[in-house]
Amino acid sequence: MKIPFTPLHYPVAWGLSKLDKRLSLPGLIFGSFMPDIEVPILFLFFDVGIENHFILHSLIGALTIGTLSSILATVLLYPIIASLIFRVDKNKVKEACKFTPFLAFSCMLGNVFHLLLDLPMHPYSLVLWPFVDPYSIIGVLVLVFTVDGDIKLGFLVANILTNLIMGLFMFTIVIKSRKNLWEKILVGN
Repeated sequence: MKIPFTPLHYPVAWGLSKLDKRLSLPGLIFGSFMPDIEVPILFLFFDVGIENHFILHSLIGALTIGTLSSILATVLLYPIIASLIFRVDKNKVKEACKFTPFLAFSCMLGNVFHLLLDLPMHPYSLVLWPFVDPYSIIGVLVLVFTVDGDIKLGFLVANILTNLIMGLFMFTIVIKSRKNLWEKILVGN
């Protein structure tokens, strides 16, 4: 595992939606997942090693391409996915995915918080690319758990710890939302 498993970015989106009811949970969700869309694309079409992140994992990419892609996906795809696959009421989903400035802001926040969650646990970070060399930004958790200069061990422990914490948050959210589960976790209250 090189990053928090993409669905484990969800608790951050859910938490942000609880901080301000004007934020769009669907926008936060798509925004928080969007940067990882490039991972399978890079894997399928390009010969990449550990460096499986590119422009969407930079602030420039997240604030532009990531935000615009998230807006389009939230408005056009999210209602279809939520209503057909998860059987959430189509009208509720469409209302939650209607384009507004808060939906756009939510998509942007989701992208940025994705980067912030990834940042402390990578041996490199594209967050300030192209202005700063990605290898000069090492996640703080990687450094904390590095023993005798073994950065791979630090990377492994940082990933396990972050995934465990986010998994526990996800479990708590699911338990809390048992009644009308899909509607609560995909559309919000």
